[in-house]
Amino acid sequence: MQAKDFRIAHRHTRFCSTSQVIKNLALCCCLLFRIEIFRCPVWPRHKTMIDADRNVPVHIINLDRDAERLKTFMHRNDFLQVVRPDAVEGRNLDRDELARTGMIHRDLRYTNPALGNAHSHIGLWTKAADEDVCVTIAEDDAIFSRDFHAGARAILDALPSDWDVVLWGVNFDAFLWLEVVEGVRCKLQFEQDDLRARVAEFRDRAGLNVPLRLRHSFGVMAYTVSPLGARNLMKICVPLSNQLIEFPGYEVVIENNTIDAAMNAAYPSLKAFVCIPPLAISENRHESSTIQGAK
Repeated sequence: MQAKDFRIAHRHTRFCSTSQVIKNLALCCCLLFRIEIFRCPVWPRHKTMIDADRNVPVHIINLDRDAERLKTFMHRNDFLQVVRPDAVEGRNLDRDELARTGMIHRDLRYTNPALGNAHSHIGLWTKAADEDVCVTIAEDDAIFSRDFHAGARAILDALPSDWDVVLWGVNFDAFLWLEVVEGVRCKLQFEQDDLRARVAEFRDRAGLNVPLRLRHSFGVMAYTVSPLGARNLMKICVPLSNQLIEFPGYEVVIENNTIDAAMNAAYPSLKAFVCIPPLAISENRHESSTIQGAK
């Protein structure tokens, strides 16, 4: 693949104002989604789905040295059932060993923090695949809606039995590419400053959320992966490499330098969904990021 068609996804073209358009989009898509459900046979419930009387456990990616970030996460999300596995310090990884075992290409240009973060995500995909369980993953800057448990259970129960991954939120400083109905593409632009100013309103929001077919996005602050999806993500994304990733039909090509970039290579061929409106957000503060701009 040549880089001649490289387009930066963070363009300044205005396509829509966020709040009212997304609200209306969710209403319309919910009606269409429900119509399709009524037309089709009932999808079998995934055997690893969360039971109705249980909360969805959230596996947080948080480094030992980032105690303050963990404290903030727990304060903001004190209603969650949190599991904290050991996150991976990229600077401690042996790249030659990772190349030998097939996790990365030897010339991979990920920074150490980006590689450690990717390793942590892939480790949780491995857990989902090996233990045959759905795993919900969050980064330590995620802010969840207080309606997350009810909203997530409703969406997961409505998906086809062979779903792969559901993103509960995306970065608001980049476009989101999705299908409003099957095969009908849409490109959304958000207002990140508006989101940052309305975090409290978001956290207390309870209402309509629908899963829409995901094409491409940036940010993996919160998502749930099925065992099948974990295997498919590893099949496509691993070994991590310096490949250029094309967004078919959009004339966009990006560099693979973070795990969310790598996942964009997989989304079009997976049964991947995004929750609209989101059930999780991030203020996405680049200046305090443990990945962006770090070495």
